[in-house]
Amino acid sequence: MSTVMVSCKRILWVDHDRFDLKPGKCPWLEISEILIKQGHDVSILSGYGTSKYYPKGYKVNMIYFRALDLSGVFRISLLLNILCWLLWNTAKEDVIILQPKGLVIAPFLRLFGKKNIHLDIRTVPVNIDSLRDHIDRWLFWKIPLRFFRNLARGNSFITDRLRLAVEKEFNVRFNDYVLWQSGVNTRRFQPSEQATFKKDPDEFVLFYHGSISEKRGIGRVVEAIAELDERYRKHISFVVVGAGPGLAGLKELAERNGVSDRIVFRGLLPHEDIPGEIWRADCCVCPLPDRPEWNVSSPIKVFEYMACGKPMILTPIPAHMDILKDEDFTVWTRGETVGDFRRAIEYAYDHRASLEKSSTRASELARQNYDWAVQGRKFADYLAKKF
Repeated sequence: MSTVMVSCKRILWVDHDRFDLKPGKCPWLEISEILIKQGHDVSILSGYGTSKYYPKGYKVNMIYFRALDLSGVFRISLLLNILCWLLWNTAKEDVIILQPKGLVIAPFLRLFGKKNIHLDIRTVPVNIDSLRDHIDRWLFWKIPLRFFRNLARGNSFITDRLRLAVEKEFNVRFNDYVLWQSGVNTRRFQPSEQATFKKDPDEFVLFYHGSISEKRGIGRVVEAIAELDERYRKHISFVVVGAGPGLAGLKELAERNGVSDRIVFRGLLPHEDIPGEIWRADCCVCPLPDRPEWNVSSPIKVFEYMACGKPMILTPIPAHMDILKDEDFTVWTRGETVGDFRRAIEYAYDHRASLEKSSTRASELARQNYDWAVQGRKFADYLAKKF
């Protein structure tokens, strides 16, 4: 342990959402564990939807707050309740981690002497379609970052592409920051003998897990399976794990294209069940299209597929290329059309033996570069130096 880590801190990490319904809990839980192992006292402050979620196997302290569960009001009331708690229950030396949407409470924190504020930016706003989306973007992205970003003493980003995108949008320059990407717990996600047991050697299972929405490209995989020649389609199935606003539409799409028998919807499963689902797959798919929010991201699912030693079909967006550009266990689509996915699926099936052999390197690559411990130490060292 480096000398900068000797002085341990109480860290309050503010979430502006319903934590129990959050599909991406891993960064919060895994990075909190790393900080705790460094000797810090870490709490996540959040709201909840149906019930208070207390993760098994993690030492992080979960503090939940009530909020008005009404459209357009939930986040504001949640942040107000969290702000009141922080003003009464934190010392001046405590570190408070905020996201851009939570940055609106920073002026009040500073007014009452809470100066150890860290700004953590993980993405740019997505799904800007309705008037409400545009209002939300202004209230919780444009205004906070334009007027309150300098109230934070430290900054972090998920990728350097995201940092550059934020700098360009707001015409600013961040000289003091740390990058910590998404990662994977390679003790939970690792190759398994289950992956080698198959009743039918011609059976080929594609797999996707995560949030389900129209803008994530999953529908094009379903349509691509419908376009497959029967000699491929009779052997190929597609397992989808997850939930989201696009789930009903995806099921309708499968029905409309006559491939409901080839698509298996497993619903939202506990995170601890995901490794087993990946092990049973032959090839994993991350079909994210070329959009600003995905181009600057660091997709967790790709690291989890890698850690389990699985070949992948990926779109050639920057976030994917930055990780796996030259790896031969990856099948790249030429673009993001249905035909692009159909050709990639056919190639993956025809070369399944060689892809399986080459993908054994994927788990080692994930362990060396993308384990949560690697990313967490970067963040922990920065916080220790800064605060």
